[in-house]
Amino acid sequence: MKRTALVLSLVVACVAVTAPTAFGFAGAFDYTGHVKGQPTASVGFFVKRGDGGHRKVVGFTVSQIPYKCSDAPSGATTGWRFTERMRVRRDRTFEGRGDWVGLPLDPTGTVSGKFRRRGVAVGDFRLRGELAGAGTHCHTGFLEWRATKQQPST
Repeated sequence: MKRTALVLSLVVACVAVTAPTAFGFAGAFDYTGHVKGQPTASVGFFVKRGDGGHRKVVGFTVSQIPYKCSDAPSGATTGWRFTERMRVRRDRTFEGRGDWVGLPLDPTGTVSGKFRRRGVAVGDFRLRGELAGAGTHCHTGFLEWRATKQQPST
C-alpha cells in the first residue's frame, strides 16, 4: 500500500512539473506582467538574439484571459502561447499576427508591443477562435498589457 501511494505521489509531482511547459509557460520569463483591468490575467515573454544579432520577442504567453463566445458560455483561458517570433525594430516596437498554441485547440490573433525605458514593455493583443472548445466562436477583444523586465536568477 505504501509503495502504491509513493508511486502515485511521484506521478502527480511529475505531471505538475511538466504540465506548465506543455502550455509554453516557463520558470523564468525575461518579462512578466498583467493585463489592464484583469487582476488575475498575466503575460510573460522572452527576448532573444536572432542569427543576425537582432532582438526578437519569443514565447509570448498569456493566462487567465477572459473571453466571450457567440455560441458557448464565457470563460477564461488557461494558457496560450503565441507561436510567432517578433523582431524588435529600431523604435523598440514589435508586432505579430498568427497562431496561438494551447492544448487542445489553437486560436489565431495578434500581439504588439513597445519597450520603454527602465525595463518596461507595454502593448496589446487579441485572440479569436475555439477558445471554449471545438466548434465554438470566441474572442478576447482588444486587451492591453504591461510587463517589467525580471532580474536574472543567480
